[in-house]
Amino acid sequence: MPYKVDTVAFSGLLKWEDVEKLIGEVKNSGSSWHYVYTQLDDGNVELSAGKAADFISERMEEIKKLDKICGWFYVYTKENPSIIKIYHPRMSGGGCSISTPPPWIIVSIEKPEDIADLESYKPLVKPEKKGIFKIFG
Repeated sequence: MPYKVDTVAFSGLLKWEDVEKLIGEVKNSGSSWHYVYTQLDDGNVELSAGKAADFISERMEEIKKLDKICGWFYVYTKENPSIIKIYHPRMSGGGCSISTPPPWIIVSIEKPEDIADLESYKPLVKPEKKGIFKIFG
């Protein structure tokens, strides 16, 4: 019996053609959208539906230059994409990574500060090392 992959767990990952459809849905949503770069401490930016669609399209083209195979876009529900996570191919760890990579950008109808786990996407700041070389350096 062949092994069956659980496709439900991966249903929010988008192929390039799905991202293009998503861009159209965002453009026609009539909603205000927000985006935030999760790795920066910059505030969020509010955009009209058309500008949000342009922003997502620009990120798609940027990522396609780096990785033509993967879409790197995730939505919680394809039927009602209100939160979109965009992953950057060069910031998503390697094949041996044991942690879940943080999204590069979150685009959402909700204000980013209202997304409960947004802080969990911030990179950890490691404490400065102290040691004998630091003392005498």
